[in-house]
Amino acid sequence: MSDSTDDVTSIFSVQYTVISSIATLSAMYFVYGLYVLLFGAAVYLMRSRQQCDERLNWNLYLSLTVILFVFSTVYVVIETVSLVRDSIICFTAVKTRDYEPLVDYWAHDNYKTASAAFMLLIPIILNITAEAMLIHRCYLIWDSRERVALPLVVASVLTNIIGVVNVILILVDINSESSNLDFYNVGKAVGVVYGTTSVIVNSVLTLLTGMAFASYMLDVFGGSIDKIILESGLLYPAMSMINLITFYTATIDDLPLDFGPLVTLSAGIAPTLIMVRARLGKSVESLQDKVSDIRFTSQPRLQEGTITISRAQVHSTIAIMEVDSG
Repeated sequence: MSDSTDDVTSIFSVQYTVISSIATLSAMYFVYGLYVLLFGAAVYLMRSRQQCDERLNWNLYLSLTVILFVFSTVYVVIETVSLVRDSIICFTAVKTRDYEPLVDYWAHDNYKTASAAFMLLIPIILNITAEAMLIHRCYLIWDSRERVALPLVVASVLTNIIGVVNVILILVDINSESSNLDFYNVGKAVGVVYGTTSVIVNSVLTLLTGMAFASYMLDVFGGSIDKIILESGLLYPAMSMINLITFYTATIDDLPLDFGPLVTLSAGIAPTLIMVRARLGKSVESLQDKVSDIRFTSQPRLQEGTITISRAQVHSTIAIMEVDSG
């Protein structure tokens, strides 16, 4: 009973009603602003300087990148409306001491249920899209080996099925009229399993992609490609782990902000950042090849020009000597 009282007190606190909402929105929009710039760079790089043999793959990555950005934008809009609405209703209830609208909002508000469903499903959609992009990339890098891609596909499917089950349990608990917490407790346990398996799958996928990149392009980039993949790819697992730990160990008053939106955005940012940095690496490699070709082709011409000038000088000298002798 004391835990329930503490939860209600935390919900009506200034930390939850005002400070946490402002901090969450500020952090979310800061990260989303960086995402907008990154998305613009990704579209430009993927649409330019495409070779015929890789155009189909990069068009696929571009389509998946657009899907990630669109769903991330939808999530930002829904999260903004939900946070602002929550803060207004909680603040009004505290100010007027009329808690009936707040109870109706928690238990019978259709918009809240719909927004909760979208905010729970969109991260899973982003996770599926990001993993599909990286698995396909890993499959190509590992010379189209099915023994590498097939376990990753199975692990991704099973992980996201667990995520869907978690969403269903949470939505059933939200729509339930009883005070039974069985669905909530089961959903909480399933959420831990989903978060943990998602971190493991994305970490393994990142390591496999980084190892393949490092072994394939070590001579060109001096080992920097593996750092690109590790730095960019581990962003999402790291954020997921932070959110998982803080969500299940800290109270509302202990958290300065909600890390959930940052995790959702990182699901779209991480693969986009990998593609941008990989594309920049391809551009550098292409530029190095062009510079090498220029040096190789221009060197004989310079030598030929030097020989021609020397012959002209020799002929001139001989002609002058003949005139002098004459």
